[in-house]
Amino acid sequence: MRRLPPLNALQIFETVARHRSFTRAAEHLCLTQGAVSRQILALEDYYGFPLFKRHAKGLTLTAEGELLLPAVKESFARIEEISLRLTRQRTDLALKVPTCVMRWMLPKIMRFQAEYPDLHVQITTTWQHDVDFEVEPFDAAIVYGTSPGADVQAVPLIEERLTPVCAPELLVDKPLARPEDLARHTLLHPTRDHRDWKMWLAHAGVNDASGVDASHGPSFETLDLATNAALQGFGVAISDLALIEEDVAAKRLVRPFDTVLATGARYFFVYPQSVAHLQKVQCFREWLAAHWAD
Repeated sequence: MRRLPPLNALQIFETVARHRSFTRAAEHLCLTQGAVSRQILALEDYYGFPLFKRHAKGLTLTAEGELLLPAVKESFARIEEISLRLTRQRTDLALKVPTCVMRWMLPKIMRFQAEYPDLHVQITTTWQHDVDFEVEPFDAAIVYGTSPGADVQAVPLIEERLTPVCAPELLVDKPLARPEDLARHTLLHPTRDHRDWKMWLAHAGVNDASGVDASHGPSFETLDLATNAALQGFGVAISDLALIEEDVAAKRLVRPFDTVLATGARYFFVYPQSVAHLQKVQCFREWLAAHWAD
């Protein structure tokens, strides 16, 4: 069996290399300077060459130390990542959620937590609408598209249905009686390519001669940012019916038109087959499948 170097000494080596000082490393590790120095000497004895050059003003790595350091950092980072996954495996569900659906998703997660207090949902929000379970440390995710993607188990959630929305006060001086009246307003875009507004205008029968120009207006990274700009009265946003129903019901936003565009895309709850057997995943999946439309 191959003999490994002392792992505790490797961890101390990484800390000393980061601080370039035995004294500061000792303070960080809550050890004495002598204990740190002895660990480094033991590691250097194991390898048979020095890892640090000692100077009056501090330490620098030798060529061998420079070669060793990245491997030590990567190894401990990998151990930490795997350990985190293992320790949360039974009770913590790591969930990746696009920010644009958090307003819709959060009440459901809180209801789930109330019913299952022993299962903890750890939410990470992101502007991304996809997930790569091969490299990302998530058990499950909410993704967006015309399909959930390959090699995942999926529960279909919200079907995307787009319609314009704005703050009520925006219509006091510039009413929107018909889609062509949008020419007098600023269009707020949830995508940089302005595709959502372009699709809806085409669906509503608005042509270029109307004066409505979907190439103009500020672009935002996500649908919720564009909707928030509409809430503040900066213009008319294109948004998803399911994600604005609370604001419309509270009359913070209004829908000036009845025309709704079903894009064919939707949101999905997805998870890899590798975690399908875990009770936490099965429990959340079954609950969400039963309550997503509530």
